[in-house]
Amino acid sequence: MASTQSTVETARVNKSITFGTSFDGARPVEVSDIGGIIGSAAVGAKGCIAGSWTMYDKVQSSNNRVEEKKPSLKIVFHPLRGESDSTEFPEQVWVQVFSESDTMLKLAQLSVKKHINGFLARKSLSPQEFYIEFPHHLLGKLIGKKASGLNRLLVDAIHQNKHTMIDVADIPTAQTARLRINELKFDDKGDSKKLIAQVEARSNRCFLGWPPSDDDAYEEHISITVSFKRECEPFNDIQLYSERLKSVICDRVQNIKDQDEEDMDEINECLGHD
Repeated sequence: MASTQSTVETARVNKSITFGTSFDGARPVEVSDIGGIIGSAAVGAKGCIAGSWTMYDKVQSSNNRVEEKKPSLKIVFHPLRGESDSTEFPEQVWVQVFSESDTMLKLAQLSVKKHINGFLARKSLSPQEFYIEFPHHLLGKLIGKKASGLNRLLVDAIHQNKHTMIDVADIPTAQTARLRINELKFDDKGDSKKLIAQVEARSNRCFLGWPPSDDDAYEEHISITVSFKRECEPFNDIQLYSERLKSVICDRVQNIKDQDEEDMDEINECLGHD
């Protein structure tokens, strides 16, 4: 399991708090995202330190000043390289904060929370790629004339029978979505190993429906990439929108395949073929 270490400290410490990265009921930060949280040259971790000190200085210059010596501060993002998952915070990034000051411990936790929420907001606008089994000769039916089929998928992801299916606040962002389809081709069509390796190569890729295994014979697949305008507002609930869009795509793909099979059955019956 790939992981990254970030330790930023200023002096000796003797108190600590440990917490996970699921705030306000949101999904926690996955271990694969620890590099993005820490940032290049630990810029994210250092930002958490700087934010903590900014808030601490504000407290000390206010009427709520805490009578104490200037404390030290250390923040560690886990899992460290080679470290196992936490039993208390499984399958997520978790954080340790060290300081002599109870006030600093609380403010550092708030600083980390704000940093992570900002990271997740930016990540919500990152492109997602969905891989699904689909005969290439039927692509025209999925795309539609002047991309009407793709536009229909995006509309249905937001509304169904006049009911809004996503967070209402996310509608303006969802309306900026664009779909791009890629017809997947592999030199060796004996099994599905290359297809699986391609999906697993990036964390923003996933299979829709039942994924193939390495030994399964290769069946034609397509990838569908959804992207959003960079200047739009981040999603409040990207998980809800993503799951809704994936469901709409799966239903549409299955309907097209079922209709194609019915058409062939009708043709075969007309021609007297079994």
